[in-house]
Amino acid sequence: MPQTKTPAVQRATSLLHLPPLLADLGVSLDAVLDGTGVGVGALRPASYIPYAGYLAILERAAAFTGREDFGLLLGRRQTLASLGPLGRVMRHAATLGEALSDFASLQISNSTGGAVYLHRTANDFALGYGVYDAESRLSPQIHDVVLAVGCNLVAELTGGAVQPGEIHSIRSAPKDLAPYRELGECPVRFGQGQTCVFLPGASLDFRLSTADRTAREGALADLALRLSLAPWGMSGQVRHALRSLMLSGRTKMPDVAVHLGLHPKALRRALEREGTTIEAIKDEVRYAVARELLTLAPLPVGDIAMTLNFASPSSFVHAFRRWSGSSPARWRKR
Repeated sequence: MPQTKTPAVQRATSLLHLPPLLADLGVSLDAVLDGTGVGVGALRPASYIPYAGYLAILERAAAFTGREDFGLLLGRRQTLASLGPLGRVMRHAATLGEALSDFASLQISNSTGGAVYLHRTANDFALGYGVYDAESRLSPQIHDVVLAVGCNLVAELTGGAVQPGEIHSIRSAPKDLAPYRELGECPVRFGQGQTCVFLPGASLDFRLSTADRTAREGALADLALRLSLAPWGMSGQVRHALRSLMLSGRTKMPDVAVHLGLHPKALRRALEREGTTIEAIKDEVRYAVARELLTLAPLPVGDIAMTLNFASPSSFVHAFRRWSGSSPARWRKR
């Protein structure tokens, strides 16, 4: 029998700095939360809120404060402590690379609406984030938050010794670029196919002064216990994995199985028990990403097709019509 999809959630620690930030800007917290489905009582470290509500809060906060860079302001206040147990795992890693790999592989413990990834490119690494929850409203603010958070975490882990070489964002260029240039002494490019911070390849070997193997193993054991009780099932894990793997083009069943540490047959059986397939989940994630790119990024349809690993623009157009009943171009205009 098909399993009812578990709504995407976000760990509320990422919003603990929201009340004081709004107070500094002279805006009522109640006004921002109104209509989002999230109450003041939900803003506690160990609680989870709907991911759709989280994005709605970011958008309302930007509108009420009149700050197009509100996501940056909130993201700059985030630290490793804001990640809860995952932050403790990262703090005690041996190297920056190990810490960021922990971030990418275990971030589902904090969010099931967007995925962190760490990809090797020709000369560097891309530490990025992508939304895959199809039920959430589209928000440029989340991309600002994650860029600020990514830069903050790298600076905190390395004491400022490692700096980004370039920064990309899906969102269109804001009116005021000055706040974004403060993210690092590097180019910041908007309207890109991904939101990420590029780090020099050698930087991942940077040794962390806070490394503690015993403390890290204890934090990992605590996090593993929490994940074993998670309600999102195998389909949730696959959804999360696919958003990360999509950019590298490795989205077939064997690729996802290796990413999750499973045999392909075991993964297929687990999905069958939940009433779904790898192809159905892939369509869902691709549709969510396509809608976001069509809305937030001024990319040509051909570039979006390539980002989503379609063989050709026409095959993407055909798939998008099947998902939405409209062509990508018409959907973008509407």
